[in-house]
Amino acid sequence: MTSKKETFASLMDSFTYRYDLRTVFDDLLTMYIYATAQIPGTGKSHYEDLYLEIAAKYEKDDLRTRFPKALAQLIMEMEERVNDSHGNDVLGEYYQQNFCKAKSGQFFTPWPLSGMLADLTCGNEADSDKVQQVIDPSCGSGRMLMTAAKRLGWGHEYYGIDVDHTCVKMTALNLFLNGIFHAEVMCANALDPNDFRISYKLSFLPLGIFRIEEKERSRLWQMNRNAFTQNAKPVPPHIISPSEETKPAGNGSQLRLF
Repeated sequence: MTSKKETFASLMDSFTYRYDLRTVFDDLLTMYIYATAQIPGTGKSHYEDLYLEIAAKYEKDDLRTRFPKALAQLIMEMEERVNDSHGNDVLGEYYQQNFCKAKSGQFFTPWPLSGMLADLTCGNEADSDKVQQVIDPSCGSGRMLMTAAKRLGWGHEYYGIDVDHTCVKMTALNLFLNGIFHAEVMCANALDPNDFRISYKLSFLPLGIFRIEEKERSRLWQMNRNAFTQNAKPVPPHIISPSEETKPAGNGSQLRLF
């Protein structure tokens, strides 16, 4: 008898009968983020205590071994689908299927449509030598930013904002696992320039995803606040006129918003 192939979804679903699945999913994202920020030569995370605090919830359960398995499976599935026409947003697809209720008002833009919007927004700058700054003020699982990176390249800067902390974690992991390191993802209401809950800075050197807990240290929070203070009448970040679209973003780069 052939055993059923394990998938990221099946490994996650195995927690269903003992735990609240959304809590497990959020814990998994958090531990994966902390695990990326290794202290060189130690085998420990910069956030070791926070990681162990979450892991302790599952310490006496044999299911705890499925967390590293799920990460390995997630990476394999994303790698297999890296050139797929429907994208490799394994995390976002799982989130949609399990946690987005019909009346929640939470919808993720389909990958093909994200690609089309990236072409329309970034197409004229694909061959530019200038560093582009791309912001999605309602990033969901980060599809817009991932498709923009495919269009523009990985050397540009990518920023995401969302009010849902779980979505922020998904975006940070999706960007990191796709090799998009010039990025920051912030949990906040993009329409409130003073709002800030937490942010995650992605980096290649040092390698990892790093927490930002003070808004003054967040470049993204400063950029979003400045977008309001530079206009007498604030304009929501996702609404942008052609003249504003070509305005320099402070360092010779161009600001692109979805």
